[in-house]
Amino acid sequence: MNFFKNMLSSEGKVSSKRFVTFVCLLFMLIGYTANLFWDFTIDDNLFQSLQWIVMAGLGFTAAENFSPKGEETPVEEEPSPTSTTVTHQYDYDEEDI
Repeated sequence: MNFFKNMLSSEGKVSSKRFVTFVCLLFMLIGYTANLFWDFTIDDNLFQSLQWIVMAGLGFTAAENFSPKGEETPVEEEPSPTSTTVTHQYDYDEEDI
């Protein structure tokens, strides 16, 4: 039982993507086996839908291993006022303005 819990969990909590993918894979295997051995026909659209869900679930689950972890973004500090050095002083007359 721990095998399934570890397979479906991600860092101690159950991943819904993995659970849905596993359930769809299980249904797909049951349908394939029923079609192969007992001539039970499964609608092609249903089987293909399950295939797409399994492929997308496996892709998203694999992609999350390559994405960066949810690191905290650094808090931006308010800029502190700086002093400005005046290098030129202009003498304006009231007439020049």
